[in-house]
Amino acid sequence: MTSTTAATTMDFRDTTERIPIGAADLKANSQRLLRKALIVSATIHLTLVGIYVLSTVWKPKDDVEYTGRVIRMQTLPPPPSLSNAPPPPVIPNQPIVKPTIGTPVPVPDAQAPEQTIMTQQEIAAINAPVGVGGSGKDSLVITSDELPSEGEFVYYEDPPTPVTQVQPAYPEFAREAQIQGKVILHVLVDKNGRVKNVKVIRGVTGLNEAAVDAIKKWVFKPALSNNKPVAVWVEIPMDFHF
Repeated sequence: MTSTTAATTMDFRDTTERIPIGAADLKANSQRLLRKALIVSATIHLTLVGIYVLSTVWKPKDDVEYTGRVIRMQTLPPPPSLSNAPPPPVIPNQPIVKPTIGTPVPVPDAQAPEQTIMTQQEIAAINAPVGVGGSGKDSLVITSDELPSEGEFVYYEDPPTPVTQVQPAYPEFAREAQIQGKVILHVLVDKNGRVKNVKVIRGVTGLNEAAVDAIKKWVFKPALSNNKPVAVWVEIPMDFHF
């Protein structure tokens, strides 16, 4: 009984000695691990410092060298003095030869063409604008009633100018609904200054009819092309605001 107990106790002690457990063992291992950590940390830092120094000192040579043309600067000598310049060449005087082309040749009076000089009244009548009478009032003469189609180009110097403008009547339902905005119309003004056709380019719901009815009552001074009245299309906006 005694030998068995002793053997069991001996085996337990041997197992405890093989496994390091306790503060003393941990303390001994911590010193060894600390030394290893310091060595690894120093090695990493030295490696990084060496890489930085190597990249700063060593620079690779450029792969492509400059092969362009090198221009050398050279200081030019001062220009020669003007006092030493050679004299200008002497051009000998040559006699002036009379022209042989375009020389008038006298002819008898019977063969000479008759020339007349226009009076001041005839010159003023030719240069006077078309359609301006002697009384000083505009009297536009309409020679054609052709009307251009929408989009057709018509040349003119002076655009049509409104003489009589009628303001559009604001519809009651639009006023109650607080509808407001701008209606843009494309208007055909004939040679008499009357509106012949109207088209809505950009409208506002509830206000287009009022704008068209008002623009049809407008009277214009017609557009002028070479001082003659022409029929043209013009763009006119109509504002509706409270």
